[in-house]
Amino acid sequence: MSKLSNQKLKLMYLLKILFEKTDTEHSLTVPDLINELKKYDINAERKSIYNDIDSLKSYGIDIRCKKSKTYSYYVADRTFELAELKLLADAVASSKFITERKSKDLIRKISSLASSYEALQLKRQVYVADRVKTMNEKIYSNVDSIHLAVAMHRQISFKYFEFTVDKKKRYRNNGEKYTASPYALTWQDENYYLIADCEKHEGVSHFRVDKMEDIEILEEAVQGDDINLGEHAKKYSACSEEKKQRWRHCLTTPFLVL
Repeated sequence: MSKLSNQKLKLMYLLKILFEKTDTEHSLTVPDLINELKKYDINAERKSIYNDIDSLKSYGIDIRCKKSKTYSYYVADRTFELAELKLLADAVASSKFITERKSKDLIRKISSLASSYEALQLKRQVYVADRVKTMNEKIYSNVDSIHLAVAMHRQISFKYFEFTVDKKKRYRNNGEKYTASPYALTWQDENYYLIADCEKHEGVSHFRVDKMEDIEILEEAVQGDDINLGEHAKKYSACSEEKKQRWRHCLTTPFLVL
């Protein structure tokens, strides 16, 4: 990109610098901002920096000034506070249905919402490698496909598997696809489940989303009556741990958890 093109983007680069390099504990003086802009082949004068900061403040960016021997500037208010980002990062890291690689990628993206200094705190806080994670890298596309099918009121087909002790896939239903009418996704016992009416089972079934594969949205409309998801969740939560454990081992029940 030419220097002239970069000059036209001066305001955007200034905003990028302020978001990445400043927070309530770290600020930059006008000479600092001028030097940072030079790294992008952008020349700036003090007066233009003041004008640009005023423009960004008018746009709604919460830029504040620290007064000591000199004036320095920082972004005070962001979409997420650091404590909220830490909560999100830890939730991602501890979620079993997200793979280790996807967890690291998501945490990196979450960290980009903080300053570079705050991002270091997020990286120090989160430990991914020692936590049990799913090995299904297609979890994102699974969730997206299921949400789309629910919104379209369409049936889905999919393969369902489990991992053996030597980490090899073993498919249920002799490798044939299940067909189901999806109702919703729910979070239970640290796992993501699809609540669905499956043609192979009576009543409502739960399928672990990270164990689903080759999801296809079908032309057929969903079958069966709509269920009250709130009441369904209450019935599941009210069950004894022994019964929940039986359901997780696929015994036939009114609420089958696969």
